Formats: sequence, C-alpha cells, structure tokens
Amino acid sequence: MEELLALIERYRAAWEKVIRQTGDVDSLNTFFHLPCIFVGGDGTALLFRAGEDISAFHRPRLEVFRKGGVEKPNTKDFDVVPLGSRSALVSVSWELRRADDSVERAWRHSYNVLQNERGWKILVSTFQAGA
Repeated sequence: MEELLALIERYRAAWEKVIRQTGDVDSLNTFFHLPCIFVGGDGTALLFRAGEDISAFHRPRLEVFRKGGVEKPNTKDFDVVPLGSRSALVSVSWELRRADDSVERAWRHSYNVLQNERGWKILVSTFQAGA
C-alpha cells in the first residue's frame, strides 16, 4: 500500500512541477502503462497507445489549470483495494488550489494500477463524476 501512495504522491508532485515551473506535460507520461485508458466524467473511454497521446490529452488541461490560477495540486482520502499481488485500484480526492489556498476545483479519481518490471504504472485513469 505504501508503494501505491508513493506513486500517487510522485504523480501529484510531478503535476505541481508541470503547473508551476516546466509546463512539460510529457514528463507525466512515465506514470502510465502503454497502452492505457482514460475514462472521462461523461463515461467516454479514450485509448492511448503512445506517450504523445497522453501529452495531447494533458496539454489543454494544463492551460485550464493555469488560467484558473492553480498553483498547488493536493491529494487526500486515499482508498486502496488490492487486486491480487500485481494490481490494485487506488482512489484519491484531488484539490487544485490557488496561491491564496482557495480551491479552484476538486474531484474524486481512481486509478487501476499494475506492477511490472518498471514498477507501478497507471493502466486506467477514471474521473469519478458526481463523487
């Protein structure tokens, strides 16, 4: 479980660096298994076969976050459900905060993760609409 919390913390910290400093959404791709699936709030499932596909998905989100004044992504309320020895479901609440610490947006997200020779990677990223 600690490894999975550490994975999400590294992902959160990477997003913070992207938002506040680099703008390099390509750096986020290392967290994902390829291929991977993103499920949107409307239930739409997107299959990404290459890192550039993930980057293309994240670029407009980065712009929205920056326009909203987001400076710090926070995570809380972790739930981990082991799915055997090499996979798990990790759910987490995200809050994107501005410089004044007000919340720009918040949502619940789940990640189906699996462990391979490169460590734990996100296979399915699901935005939990209404959660």
